[in-house]
Amino acid sequence: MDAIVGAVTGSLRAPEVLVVGRYRGKDLEVVGRAVKLKDDQAAEIGKLLKPAGPRHPWPDEISTHWGRGSNTPLIKVQPRRIVEVAADPALQASHYRHPLRLIRHRTDLTPHDVDALSTDT
Repeated sequence: MDAIVGAVTGSLRAPEVLVVGRYRGKDLEVVGRAVKLKDDQAAEIGKLLKPAGPRHPWPDEISTHWGRGSNTPLIKVQPRRIVEVAADPALQASHYRHPLRLIRHRTDLTPHDVDALSTDT
């Protein structure tokens, strides 16, 4: 599955975890997060990420059960980088219940190429 990188945990240049999303209409929604990146993955993608501007739609923290307590700070990035991830098929309201595994950065795709979430509720 392809997804848009919208935020990271850790630092911008050495991200620990990618938080990814897909559009539903005009809204970029969080759909999941990756497992902790390997050092080489973090270095490669960290070179490509740019800080988001003030209009980024995601919160500064995300409520989580990711093993760090109830809230994890997010470093929001410009939602321009696409990654291919492997996902367990378990979904809850269009969000992946289990961590995603980064396969690769997709230099051949733009956010417009990523399948959108259904607008049906």
